Amino acid sequence: MKKILLLAAIIVISVVATTAVFARRGAIGPAGPVPRVSYIEPKNDSTVDLSGKDLLTFRWNNVPMPGGGRESFRFTLYKGRGYDVLVKKVIDERTFSIEVPSDMFEDGREYSWRVMQRDGKSMAWSRYDIWYFRVNKKR
Repeated sequence: MKKILLLAAIIVISVVATTAVFARRGAIGPAGPVPRVSYIEPKNDSTVDLSGKDLLTFRWNNVPMPGGGRESFRFTLYKGRGYDVLVKKVIDERTFSIEVPSDMFEDGREYSWRVMQRDGKSMAWSRYDIWYFRVNKKR
């Protein structure tokens, strides 16, 4: 009997700990999952022509707000597909784009980006997609 109670206690503790970890990582707000942000541009798996341009604009849609209201967005730009962060910025909840200077990009190189939104009540971040693109700076 003691073994059964011990096993039941271990299971309950594991479930509670797992739930807490996933809630802190984001995606679970007071009214359920925090809606994912959907992206507009630059398109996934595209080549962006930056020749003669000073800025590259990243845009996303005004998606449904989280149950606790939107607190902010978090934009992250990576060099390649790894963890080499070029830009990481928290953005106002009413802003759906960010401009990045074109001199941050190298010709022919691949980059990736993501955006998350934060629930204003639970402070949980949404899950995210990562989009990839390549840069062309030569004519």
